[in-house]
Amino acid sequence: MKTSNEKWVKNRVNKLPIHKMMGMRLLACSGGKSLVTCRVLKDLKNPGGTLHGGVIGVLVDMSTITALRSVLPITALLSTVEYKVNFLERVFGGVITARGSVIRSGKTTAVCTTEIRNAAGDPVAFGSATFYILNVRTAEDYPGITSAATRRRATPRSE
Repeated sequence: MKTSNEKWVKNRVNKLPIHKMMGMRLLACSGGKSLVTCRVLKDLKNPGGTLHGGVIGVLVDMSTITALRSVLPITALLSTVEYKVNFLERVFGGVITARGSVIRSGKTTAVCTTEIRNAAGDPVAFGSATFYILNVRTAEDYPGITSAATRRRATPRSE
């Protein structure tokens, strides 16, 4: 079964409108690790002038799920069960970087962590996430997920 590759994951994730809107970019993901950056945009700040905590929550989710995606079959479907964020420092501007890691991946669940640092390298947040790994199908059963990498059936499948 074909496994995810970095180019495929980066292409899918970096095109998502929410990630573009939040100034996020997946730079690397392989071997159960990921590297994601987030530009602190003016529209993402709270009334106190710091980065809104929800943005950091999305960054935790994105960095952990891309680390996990890098070690799973391309047809695996994932769902976030929960994520947690510990805020360590306020973020006023610049670029923050999240490094996600897979701690444990089983047949149906996985646990990942991420550390978020500011441009000076100081830790600003720490997060963890648990994911449910949904049924892993073959490419022939679910052709839409792999697009050009998958052969399409010539005739419809009988139910």
